[in-house]
Amino acid sequence: MTDETKKFWHEKMKHLFHLYDADRDGFITPIDFEILADKLSALVGQDDIKRREEYANARKTLCQEIMKADANQDGKVTLEEWLNFHENLANELRKTDTDPEVLEHISQRINTTFNMLDLNHDGYIAIDEWLKTCQFFGVDEKAAEKSFHQITKQDKLEEDVAKQLFFEYLKTDDPNHVSNCCLCFL
Repeated sequence: MTDETKKFWHEKMKHLFHLYDADRDGFITPIDFEILADKLSALVGQDDIKRREEYANARKTLCQEIMKADANQDGKVTLEEWLNFHENLANELRKTDTDPEVLEHISQRINTTFNMLDLNHDGYIAIDEWLKTCQFFGVDEKAAEKSFHQITKQDKLEEDVAKQLFFEYLKTDDPNHVSNCCLCFL
């Protein structure tokens, strides 16, 4: 990594950290996932008991995966822990012989993320789902629409394409890589 690409990657990961730090206390904790889940539930209309349970399970899984960055096991992830964890993760993902356990954990995180974004559970992320989720995370509607069209020329993002983009987002240090359009989802 050059100094420039390393700086880009760190800024990208800092931004992601702040998206998860829902209460803005400078740490990621399980409480942040409760806050995000409540907001996401309102976004998709959680009148359906089954959907509420699915979101509760997804939130729990995502929280468990992200809390693995808590190096000192104090119940909160600092920005430094977050950056160290994701830098090590990105380095592992860039290897040709990535540890299968790491791949399994990332797959769980990516699957959970996709399932939370596929608001109607039809196996695709439609543009309206993308826009709603982007706006939830504070992304301007025009920027969100542009990013969606950079990723796909269709009116929906297929599951396998979305998951590959999410995977690439975590490891790429290329500022021009199309996966950077996935900023608010991982």
